[in-house]
Amino acid sequence: MDRGALKILIVEDDPIIATDIKSLLKHEGFGVVGVAKNALRALDLLHSAKPNFAILDVHLGKGQSGIDIAEIIHDKYHIPYIFLTSFSDNETLAAAQEQSPYGYLVKPFQDRTLITTIATAWLNYKKTLKSDEPDFTAHNVALTEQEQVICTHLYRGESYKQICAARYISMNTLKYHVKNIYSKFKVAGRAELTALLNTNR
Repeated sequence: MDRGALKILIVEDDPIIATDIKSLLKHEGFGVVGVAKNALRALDLLHSAKPNFAILDVHLGKGQSGIDIAEIIHDKYHIPYIFLTSFSDNETLAAAQEQSPYGYLVKPFQDRTLITTIATAWLNYKKTLKSDEPDFTAHNVALTEQEQVICTHLYRGESYKQICAARYISMNTLKYHVKNIYSKFKVAGRAELTALLNTNR
């Protein structure tokens, strides 16, 4: 992995954590294009600095959240990102997972865990660029036709909102199918599912 090829945007409202992450990434050879403490600055940097990877704090105080930024990334920029959060409750986790991050870390986290999460996320993203059709044949999993279609959307990195619009289904219906898909593949979320489907590529 060419770490210098990554141009990372850090969105974190805690200046100490943001500085620590920036220093760590630069020390490890990653490119950092900017640090934003709020959504307004993050959107400005997404446009001007043209990052190809983002680290998004879920909660940014007042104004738009990291989840709101993720929606804009999906609609306009199409780059991989991971979420950081101090909250590990089910509600926060569910809201974050709906945006299809390539990773999810709960603060405080180990430096090595952050580096590994970024590396894995980038690898999975690059693999999905080679083919946007996952290979189900390598896995002994019995999916319904609807589940295969939804699984493909998940693999492509589409948000729940995008999938619902594409398939003309409700959010509750989608969540029902996604839960079944994760259960059948024995994974905890989209990042694990994508990694598993990329195993045989």
